[in-house]
Amino acid sequence: MRAFLLALLLPFLSLNATGPTVVIDAGHGGLDLGARGYKPYCEEKRLSLQTAKLVKKYLGQLGYHVIMTRVSDAFISLSKRVETANKTGSDLFVSVHYNSSRNPTAKGIEVFFCDAKSNTLRTASSRKLASLVLTRLIHRTKAISRGVKKGNFYVIRETKMPAILVEGGFISNPGERNLLKDPKYLDQIARAIADGVDQYFKKK
Repeated sequence: MRAFLLALLLPFLSLNATGPTVVIDAGHGGLDLGARGYKPYCEEKRLSLQTAKLVKKYLGQLGYHVIMTRVSDAFISLSKRVETANKTGSDLFVSVHYNSSRNPTAKGIEVFFCDAKSNTLRTASSRKLASLVLTRLIHRTKAISRGVKKGNFYVIRETKMPAILVEGGFISNPGERNLLKDPKYLDQIARAIADGVDQYFKKK
């Protein structure tokens, strides 16, 4: 069954990789736009996918086997995203999102992990991953840190491996929205996520 699933996922995979397997989940997609911002206009689903593809590239260069939950502007259910991670026996799950708030001054980067009370090892590993990724994000982007937080999001709650959800900035904040429209800034976010994942495995 696992071999069959991997065959189906071939377009989503990093080839010639020998390292651990990491699932990169680009949030939203298709009719699910996610957060949106105007002047200049941008959509979370597009930013998330662009960032996720860059993370895949950088992790692939480091030798990791990367599985993407989506590689195009398509709607993928939350349960399907979780199924992709669980049935392929992945080592880590990283979901990429961008934030929004009714308060236009809200800004910064935060990373969520799931407090799985029935699996303290998974919780500790997820918290460690979240901390390493956030540290690298703040170092590279110089953004404000909103901290590592517990989150009950479906994709990090129902996955079986250490899992985090990254909120890479606020589309609703005009200043951050301008930054997020800059491909060089998204590249820094992606590099930081890859750096954090790499540090996680090197410190195990």
